[in-house]
Amino acid sequence: MYKKGVVMEEQNNIEKVMPMIMIVFILAGTLMEAFNISAPMISKDYAISSSTVSIQSSVSLLVMGVAYMIYASLSDFLSVRKLMIIGIVILSSGSAIGFLFTDSFIMVVISRAIQMAGGTCASALLILTATRYLSENNRMKYYGFNTACFSSGQALGILMGGLFATYIGWKYLFLVPMLSLFTIPFIMKYLPEDSKESKTKIDFIGLFLLACVSLFISLYFTVMNIYILIACILSIAMFFIYITKKSDAFITIDFFKNKKYMNVMLIVFLTYSIQGSYSFLFSFMASKVHGIQLDAISMILLPSYLVGLSIGIFGSKITQKLGVIKTIAIAFTCLVSALVLGAAFLDRSIILLGFISCLFNGGFSILYTPIMTMVINSLPKDKTGAGLGFFNLCIKITSSIGIVITGKLLTMEHMQTNAIVSFMKSEGIIYSNILLGFVICILLSSIAVSVAKKNLGLSK
Repeated sequence: MYKKGVVMEEQNNIEKVMPMIMIVFILAGTLMEAFNISAPMISKDYAISSSTVSIQSSVSLLVMGVAYMIYASLSDFLSVRKLMIIGIVILSSGSAIGFLFTDSFIMVVISRAIQMAGGTCASALLILTATRYLSENNRMKYYGFNTACFSSGQALGILMGGLFATYIGWKYLFLVPMLSLFTIPFIMKYLPEDSKESKTKIDFIGLFLLACVSLFISLYFTVMNIYILIACILSIAMFFIYITKKSDAFITIDFFKNKKYMNVMLIVFLTYSIQGSYSFLFSFMASKVHGIQLDAISMILLPSYLVGLSIGIFGSKITQKLGVIKTIAIAFTCLVSALVLGAAFLDRSIILLGFISCLFNGGFSILYTPIMTMVINSLPKDKTGAGLGFFNLCIKITSSIGIVITGKLLTMEHMQTNAIVSFMKSEGIIYSNILLGFVICILLSSIAVSVAKKNLGLSK
């Protein structure tokens, strides 16, 4: 928190270094969308299925979620300066490994995991740095910049993914985050070194078990192997036994006994499982149905991320003005409208697909704040920090699993031949069916929101 004894000069120094942290945030976030948009090319280069390609995105999201909680925990006793430098070095190391060893798809997955383990430092520490060192008036703007950095990374990733995959080679995307090395001198100069001794320990065992649960679920939907399913069930059992016995686990069994909190987590699971899946699916829709090259796909998607960026900056104000339930209703209306239009008319026009993407990303850009508010309202004050951390982790895990399931659906033959929308062209049937599946997720989530409204006593 902000300390009154902090001199004005130190605050000015923090203001100077905040853009450097934001640059690292954007560079790391860029690769998520860049590799999603390059998925068809990666699939072709390695002669692997869309289901296998999705593992790269899935593992990256999973690592991001776990790394986020680790950086947040370490910041209690290690300085932001030290954590940022460590994160940037790990990010750059993953970039070098990925660029040098792209002969193997497994090495691509490992390199992307290393990159996200390092790059998550900026997204985890941006808000914390503003809150810890800046006055209340100065820190508020960075809360909005946090959403702006995320959307900027998505927009830049979409643009660069298409251009690199088409003209340069998607493998050169690995080199982009190495630009973050140039921020280290500024971080060393302007961020204070205020590490301190602490008895606080990170619950690596709990985080590892939860990561295993997510990884085995993702792997099962990829290969449908009974042994992986057994491993998944065992890891779930071990995780719940651990958090029941361990009183200082990163998330305790009390959270799972809290029906209000679990209600909100159900909303998170149903809703965010389709967020990353859509951008992964879009590149296949545009290239397979309309024959669009990846650089053109990037330009078609770019406006949707700019819409998300514009709306996201005002997300908190929208929620304050309309209330949680009305804001979620507007977001869900945008999502359902986009998905239904896409399911019915995706084969008609690529321009229509671009408009649909604007609706979709616009809906998601205002959804985070009201759902986060529901999480806070479902928890006692002394559990809010851990509850929000688990909430952000669950968003990454559900997005990870959603991408893998979408990749698997793309390989199922009956999804390609049995059209729900009767007038859909043959090449668009599978995408239409998947988008209608996404609609079901949002409709189920809206039912969960109605239940949460009563449980939390939300009037609007």
